[in-house]
Order: sequence, then structure tokens, then C-alpha cells
Amino acid sequence: MKMLNVMVVGVLTAMSMSAIADGFSDFDLNQDGFISQSEAAISDTLTSQFMRLDINKDGKLSKSEFAH
Repeated sequence: MKMLNVMVVGVLTAMSMSAIADGFSDFDLNQDGFISQSEAAISDTLTSQFMRLDINKDGKLSKSEFAH
């Protein structure tokens, strides 16, 4: 039973990371691995959350910042 739980958590984590990557690529229009503020402008929600998500305050979102 414990092994099944570990497998389920692993599958769900992989699915979640895949969804994040898919969503990230929707915004990373120039495919440089980051979402700039101008790229984020296609979404009112992302624009309003951009500064909060930009943890290191470099003016762009990495995949890990976007995942939060």
C-alpha cells in the first residue's frame, strides 16, 4: 500500500510539472526560458501577479517562479 501511495504522488507530481511547463511555454513567446513583463501582458492575471512572482526581482519569471 505504501508503495502505491509513493507511485501515485510521483505520477501526480509529474503531471503537475507537465502542466506548469505547458502553461509556461504559452507565455514564453521567444522561448528564451523566461517570461518577460511584455510577454506576461497577454494575461491580466499574470500581469497583476508578476511582481509578486518575480522572487529575485530581475524583471522576468523563471519556470520555478512561474510555478509558485
